[in-house]
Amino acid sequence: MNTETPPSPSSLTPEEQAKLRELTNQSWNLELAISGVAMFAIIQWPDMLDSLFSYIQYNFLNNSPDFSGRLPAMAYSLFKAASYMLFMAFLCNFIMRAFWVGLVGLQAVFPEGIQYDRLPMSTGYTQKRLAEELGPLDRYILWLDKRSNVLFALAFQSALLAFVVAVAYIVALGLFVFIKPNIPEVAWLILNTCINVFFFGGSLLIPILSLKRFRDNPRANHLHYRLTKILQIVYMGTYRPMSYILNTFLSNIPRQKLTRFYATFYIVFMVIFMVEFSHDQLQNENRISLLNRRHLFTARVDSLYINPANYENQRPADSYVDAATIQADVIREPFLKLFIAYPKALDTLFTKIAVEPAWPDSLRGPAWRQQYAVWSSQQVNKLVQVAVNDSVIAQPGLVFTHAGPLEQKGWQTVLVPGNLRIGYNLLRISIKAPKQPEPEELVSIPFWYVPEKLSQPVSAQNTAAP
Repeated sequence: MNTETPPSPSSLTPEEQAKLRELTNQSWNLELAISGVAMFAIIQWPDMLDSLFSYIQYNFLNNSPDFSGRLPAMAYSLFKAASYMLFMAFLCNFIMRAFWVGLVGLQAVFPEGIQYDRLPMSTGYTQKRLAEELGPLDRYILWLDKRSNVLFALAFQSALLAFVVAVAYIVALGLFVFIKPNIPEVAWLILNTCINVFFFGGSLLIPILSLKRFRDNPRANHLHYRLTKILQIVYMGTYRPMSYILNTFLSNIPRQKLTRFYATFYIVFMVIFMVEFSHDQLQNENRISLLNRRHLFTARVDSLYINPANYENQRPADSYVDAATIQADVIREPFLKLFIAYPKALDTLFTKIAVEPAWPDSLRGPAWRQQYAVWSSQQVNKLVQVAVNDSVIAQPGLVFTHAGPLEQKGWQTVLVPGNLRIGYNLLRISIKAPKQPEPEELVSIPFWYVPEKLSQPVSAQNTAAP
């Protein structure tokens, strides 16, 4: 009769323990490979992030004054800060593990390690103190191995956290871009309130129910467990791997030491995030100047500021048009070649104020496409208001186009205004909704008209800006 007690489900068999020790002994080479590959992958992120942010900024940021307009910029800076932290963590692990490999090889060559009594040019007291402070080589190798393992686990946990933040950002952006414009304002307010109460309320209740006064209450314990299980949705499928790492730290590292470490990590991350966010804001919105202000200078009024992004001869060809462009800031010909950008945020407004008519069931295929194109063109030329100086152009003649290497969607036209003044002129582009008393201005573009041959001298009044 076999009286051997079978192993419990939570323990490993001797064979499994031997296999685990074998894997543990071989993990260092995998750590080196993974850290190297991770650093190489993180280095490739900036270009991809820049391209993605440029697309999101053009479509959703420029024309969104609410939180959804700031969300892409915050997420962009957050990802860059996370990339820096991840790169530093994997780099430190790579260096520590490479140093550990060197020490292991040194220990194999000199099995006795450091012989403090044989150190040259040292006294007995110095040798004794060095032996107490440094200790044997094999003990330091073991200490370095543990620290490398902990750092690698932290780096992997940070990578999982960055993934969770990325998915949460995509969900939040989807709510603002696709859900909010298509539901009533009251429904959006209710949905927003429910989401905030669910996440923030649950996040506050969990630490409260963890207090000592609630630990002996069965109902409080049951509620704490239920809330913990429900909030696992926040981790986007990474709850189990992150829990193994975090719970191992919580159960083996003193609480004060662990709290101090995570607080330091969080502070460093937030400092990097704030610096990166401020830098990105100043770089993307170069009309804001906080540290380089001038007493008699402002870039906040379109009609009094030359923005290079509004002129085709000054802006980079591979960049998105913010609002609109003309050929140059100084034109010789009596016409304007105008391009107006059509981002997704502007499309949200047009969906509300230009309701598509109910087409006959018999209208299909090419016939429907023809009618839809004509109707769309009529709506665009009615809603987009173009004015040169004080005169509104009744029929701007806007046609659809894909502009530049980025195939940016928008409208293009050539204006031949009869009221061009020699010198300063102003082009204004607005959206005139049917129920709004005044049109909403998109952009104002100042320019100078200087014909090839002047029939009369240019007066100071003609060349001065208003």
